[in-house]
Amino acid sequence: MALARPQVSRHRRSALTRLLVILTAVCSLALAACSDGHIDVRSVPSVGWPSYGGAPGNGNFAYADVPDDLTLSWTRPTGGPVTAPVTVSGKGNVGVTSNAAEGCNVLVLDGQSGRKNFCKDMRPGVEINAMLVDQYDQPYLGEETTFLAYNAGGAIRWRAGVIGVPLSAKFAAPSVVLIATTQGQILLVDSQRNELVAPEVRLRDDADPAQPLRGFGDCVRNGPQCAIPAPAAVDTGRERFYLNFFPADAATSQIRAMKYGEVGGAREVRTAWEADIPTGVVGTPTLSADGATLYAFSRDGKIVALDTEDGSTRWTQDIGGHGFATMTVSPDGLIIPTGSLGAPLTLLRDRGDRAEQVWQRKDLATVSLSALTQQQTAWTVVRDPGKDTLSLVEVSTTDGTTKRTLALPNSAGFATGVSVSYSGQIATATNLGEVYFFDSAAAIG
Repeated sequence: MALARPQVSRHRRSALTRLLVILTAVCSLALAACSDGHIDVRSVPSVGWPSYGGAPGNGNFAYADVPDDLTLSWTRPTGGPVTAPVTVSGKGNVGVTSNAAEGCNVLVLDGQSGRKNFCKDMRPGVEINAMLVDQYDQPYLGEETTFLAYNAGGAIRWRAGVIGVPLSAKFAAPSVVLIATTQGQILLVDSQRNELVAPEVRLRDDADPAQPLRGFGDCVRNGPQCAIPAPAAVDTGRERFYLNFFPADAATSQIRAMKYGEVGGAREVRTAWEADIPTGVVGTPTLSADGATLYAFSRDGKIVALDTEDGSTRWTQDIGGHGFATMTVSPDGLIIPTGSLGAPLTLLRDRGDRAEQVWQRKDLATVSLSALTQQQTAWTVVRDPGKDTLSLVEVSTTDGTTKRTLALPNSAGFATGVSVSYSGQIATATNLGEVYFFDSAAAIG
């Protein structure tokens, strides 16, 4: 029998947090004493789950420990369908976008109560965006023709014009935001000054500023009119990012690797390699933690593992369908593909030259992108047996056994993902527009 982890009270966690802040301040002063006197205030991703996929590479992996007394803290309707995963900032604030017909379609909700910190009514396209949040709790979001940066109170800091609809953004470097649009435009923007830090790139000649929603309908099915249908996977260490890209007049989509390092003292975005996948690519590319392997779904229902050095294929694994064409990848090579609605929960392991199935839970009808944690568990949302309601489930990655099940009251449909905060809180949202937030019972109490 596994030993129970010791409980940490809310007051002790607060004391530990204060101690961490003090130590961080001391270390900062020590570094400043050895520096040139300038303080680095460049924007970087917030701790927690600050972007699509939780991290730049879209791995959906959390290093946080989820508390043993996790319980439902609050729920809140968004007023419209939710299609993008929610994010959780370092302060525990939940960011969610929706396709609400009236009122706000962008909400930032307080993690303690679920109340609105602020809300916005943005233009079409924002509903496909998961927020990017920096360490100052400042969100970055896109809508048709425009990418916007807000401060923590919801005031607009700057706007950048774009061609098409921006996808969920990522930090490519400190204070450098990567913006990729549905029409194939690539921008690297300084997050403080709203200035390009590299020349603009248009991957397709048919990008049309006058028709921002051109090809947008093709993005859901990865059709040829949508140049880039999904967020990039970013490797900040190697200064590369990877795209699901549909070249103009091509028969199928491909994986395009782009590098954005300096050339002659200035950043420049250029192609590193192209990989043509038989039958084409579907969904979001996902990067391994070491940056050596890129995973993608092919249209014929396979996971394709590519060597990021040159785009060559390491292995393919037939999983019987691409489902929602997203996946979860841990640092030690565990992979959970997101199947179609009601698909069994399946755990694979990357063996370098092949994928190996570790286990499969055919009794679990999954309806969500999953999250893996350093506690050797996976969190996902499943349909309750014989019902239309949903539950949040924790499963051991060692043997696939269920560790706990937490109900999502009055739920239906499917969930867009599972997001884990830096302190182990969990947020999820259903496609019908309900947000659920779980926290330690001790913290709530």
